[in-house]
Amino acid sequence: MEKNIDIELFEKFRRVSRAMKWMRHEHKGPMAGRGPCHPHMHHMPPEGEMPEAHMRPESPHHPRRLPRERILTILNERPEGVRQRELAEAMMINPSSISEAIDKLEADRYIERNVDPSDRRATLITLTEKGKARAYEVEDERAEAFGRFFRNLNEEEKAVLSSLLDKILSDETFPG
Repeated sequence: MEKNIDIELFEKFRRVSRAMKWMRHEHKGPMAGRGPCHPHMHHMPPEGEMPEAHMRPESPHHPRRLPRERILTILNERPEGVRQRELAEAMMINPSSISEAIDKLEADRYIERNVDPSDRRATLITLTEKGKARAYEVEDERAEAFGRFFRNLNEEEKAVLSSLLDKILSDETFPG
């Protein structure tokens, strides 16, 4: 499925937001001095620095909850399969943090694990037909939501914004 400009813009905003959080945490923000930070690991601020509602397990911001739909869309973009480490990198989280979500998706028959034909010691995660169907539903839902988010911009303004975000993201001080 080809990404539309609204989805691309939203993903760029997400990358800029993560980079800004990483920079704040790494250099001088409220988290400075509390240990090393790696841009591909998910860190939560200490209690009291985030509203209590965000700490509830059912909250999408809770550290133990991963967006299963995001996993499905990443796998849908790579039908040849993805190793767990690569999937974690794409989500910018620690590889061990994704295991539980992968296990649940497999139990629900959205994904399957197969031996990597190029390296029989490795495992590739791929979508099942059920997983593909759900991934397309998620993409449609995302396109609709992001279309509403950027509805006040015309196509030219969206192109300019995309170009500006690319310029920001090209700065080598930002994490990958």
